[in-house]
Amino acid sequence: MKPFSLHQKSGKHTFQPTGKGSSRHLKLPYPTFRNWIPFILLFLTIQASARNNSSSQPWQFVLSTGIHSYYAPVENLKWGQPDFVASLGINKLLGQKQKFAIGIHGQFSQYEFQGDAVGLQLLAQFTPVIFRRFELGFGTGAGYRLSLYSTNPLKWDGDKWGNGQGFKGVVQVPVQFSLGYRSVKISSCEIRPFVAYQLQALFRYSPDLSPLPDSNLMFGLKLHFNQQ
Repeated sequence: MKPFSLHQKSGKHTFQPTGKGSSRHLKLPYPTFRNWIPFILLFLTIQASARNNSSSQPWQFVLSTGIHSYYAPVENLKWGQPDFVASLGINKLLGQKQKFAIGIHGQFSQYEFQGDAVGLQLLAQFTPVIFRRFELGFGTGAGYRLSLYSTNPLKWDGDKWGNGQGFKGVVQVPVQFSLGYRSVKISSCEIRPFVAYQLQALFRYSPDLSPLPDSNLMFGLKLHFNQQ
């Protein structure tokens, strides 16, 4: 018998086969260049807009990549089967010392059994500087995520199996902690490398798994252009 996973929606079960004989191979390929085109266009558009912005508070671009797993740092939950995750976003820096930021971030993540996911989140952060150069980060917000099943799911309606939806909309509440370096300057560009841990609480994924924790370990760069 092939292994499977169950998803529930409005009291109805969704059957998702995960064996080698399913309609799609378990191991998903890394995103191709075509997957990144919307993110690249968004980044270039925001960059052009921000460079022409006359405000004293610059826009900041955030690019990061890393690994994630359905895990939380609590008892009886173990980190396992990590997969690829990437994020691209923009922050508005606030305050004379830029200790606050609010931004929008898009994310793409893979998962071997449950399938890929894309999401968008609004994140507010407090970023004080310690020892003159090191930037701490504490942030939270809200977002929405589409989890794409890796196979064609089946749904039990009480009498028989039927075709289910190939995706699931999930509300997410992220909490993020980060440590970065302020900063490396190249001409008018200021670069702040950082490492971040973000725990996402995923709501409505399943009645039995709500909230579902998703841990993300990210390495990235924050970039903004100073006015000359």
